[in-house]
Amino acid sequence: MSKRQRLASLLHQTGVMRAALALRSSVPSPWLSVLTYHRFPTPGGHETFDDEVIDVTPECFERQVVFLKKYFNVIGVEELCAFADGKPLPPNAVAITFDDGYLDNYEVALPILKRHDAKAVFFIATGCVGERRLYFWDRVAYVLKRTGRDRVHLTYPFAVDIALADRKLALERILRIVKTHPALNLERFLDELGHAAQVAWSRHLERSFAERLLMTWDHVRELRRAGMDVQSHTRSHRVLDTLPPADLLDELAGSREDLQRELGELPRAIAYPVGNQVGATSPIRAALAQAGYAIGLSSNTGSNSLHGVVDRYNIRRQAVELNLPDAYLLAVLAMPSLAHKQPWQVAAE
Repeated sequence: MSKRQRLASLLHQTGVMRAALALRSSVPSPWLSVLTYHRFPTPGGHETFDDEVIDVTPECFERQVVFLKKYFNVIGVEELCAFADGKPLPPNAVAITFDDGYLDNYEVALPILKRHDAKAVFFIATGCVGERRLYFWDRVAYVLKRTGRDRVHLTYPFAVDIALADRKLALERILRIVKTHPALNLERFLDELGHAAQVAWSRHLERSFAERLLMTWDHVRELRRAGMDVQSHTRSHRVLDTLPPADLLDELAGSREDLQRELGELPRAIAYPVGNQVGATSPIRAALAQAGYAIGLSSNTGSNSLHGVVDRYNIRRQAVELNLPDAYLLAVLAMPSLAHKQPWQVAAE
């Protein structure tokens, strides 16, 4: 347990946390917290795909929804867009978001949200859902879990040998290439990885995995009919900084077109794949505006101050982690300064 978590536990045990939360529920808060979730553990505990995107159990999520409803006003996209326009939020506002489009968002999260009359925003990678394509991190994790080799040699996009003794470290190294290399031919890269690892792959196999792991458009429509917000997470979950202009516009505008076709309404918000913030002079800003987005959300970047000018394309979110103590999450919501800081935040101090 970290020092911050120990402090949160102490505040909880002494009653300070309950008092802080009670105060937050009765007076305007100086900040907005937006929580980010991805998926739940597979029943039985055997994970075929990427363990790192599992951030909460059903039991923990239900407890979290209960205290969010007790102490906060849970808001959706309409309020977030109003916030970006400089309008006041409801007192003590918080938002629940899910990224990607995993099937358990529909099977597990939706019943819990409905049971407690809570709203969430679901950011969907529309091309993956529509084409039944596995997310690249899950495909890489599958290959690394299936291979019997102790290292792989890749030649694209550059020559590199990756040792597989530490599979978590190997996964991080491989995903770093996908997330940072400009104009990467992703399918070529993933195919070469599979060949180097001697793990068979086919479109038939991928579609069968997608049926197990991803929502369908029918599921997404059910989310919307249940009162949830459904917004964009691009088409193929490519990191926006790595894309040439034509591909960037396709990811942004194409995802809006997909959602309008399937849901009958255009999304106003996008959550950035991988969650990188958008720089003040980045061409991504102009592309977001051209595609028609009112707001953009990063990930694991902290809380949002309600004082001063709002950067509509850098609304911050706080990631939730698996096995996060309830007391610590409560502390982060009541006092965001207790949140673990990311390297970029530490460097900025």
